[in-house]
Formats: sequence, C-alpha cells, structure tokens
Amino acid sequence: MTIAATVSQYLRDQSVDYQLVQHPHSHTSRESAHAAHVREDQVAKAILMKDEQGYVMAVIPASSSLDMRAVHDETGRNQLEMVSEEELGRVCPDCELGALPPLGQAYGITTLLDSSLTHRDTIYFEAGDHEELVEMEGSRFARLFAGSHSCDLSKDWP
Repeated sequence: MTIAATVSQYLRDQSVDYQLVQHPHSHTSRESAHAAHVREDQVAKAILMKDEQGYVMAVIPASSSLDMRAVHDETGRNQLEMVSEEELGRVCPDCELGALPPLGQAYGITTLLDSSLTHRDTIYFEAGDHEELVEMEGSRFARLFAGSHSCDLSKDWP
C-alpha cells in the first residue's frame, strides 16, 4: 500500500509539498519513528474518539500520551471514547487498520492539534499504511490545521 488516497488528494488540494519515507513494517507511531530513524516527538499521531455528537481527532506527538482532561476542557465533551479498530476501518476505509493519518480534516472530522507540534521544523505522520511516513516542513503541517483548535493535549508517558 502507499499513501491513502484521501490524504494524497487533501495535500494536493492544499498545495502542500511532502515526501514519503519508507520504513520496515511497524505497528504504532512510536515504532514507525524508530523504524524510520526519526525522533518520536517529530511524529504526529492521531487518536480518534467519538460521542453522541460525532467524531473528534486529537493529534499529538508519538512521544506523548493523550490527556483526556485537556480534550474534555477544550471541547466541552465529556463522553468521548476511543473508536474501535473496526470503526476506524469504516471512517478511513483507504487506510490500513492502526495507521491513521492525523489529518481528520481530510475526512471531515473535527481535529484538535497539540500545540507542541506547531513548533517543529519537520513533521512526520502515518501515510495510511504501516510502512511509510509522510514528511513535510513543520510550517506546512501547521498551515494544514489553520481552522483547527491548537492546545496542550499531551502529557509525557508515565
């Protein structure tokens, strides 16, 4: 597989240059960072949640964990729960399970961006499979989130 068609089209529509970085098969964003020989804090990972109002995607560094209290504070939505892998497959059918690109806006999903990702020179993220990362300038990545909320959503791993 290669970059998800929805992501490729979205990046083309936004006139954003990027490169694909191939790496050995991985199962998580943290593993992808190691496999591609990049720092975990440069890899943006997506976490998809939902409640009765719909979906919300949180985008945080692979080096961190999601602070649900911060998500609740930012959205005012206290019933958000993680989406199952089966449901991920329905929401993003052009992606392999577990390789969710952090571009919720490409899929029409409300997206929150961890503010720490707005200050990176280079950002990497899952292309939609388990063997490629998208690489782009941090400023271009931040521009993709111009209409999204940027806030402190992550905390260090315990």
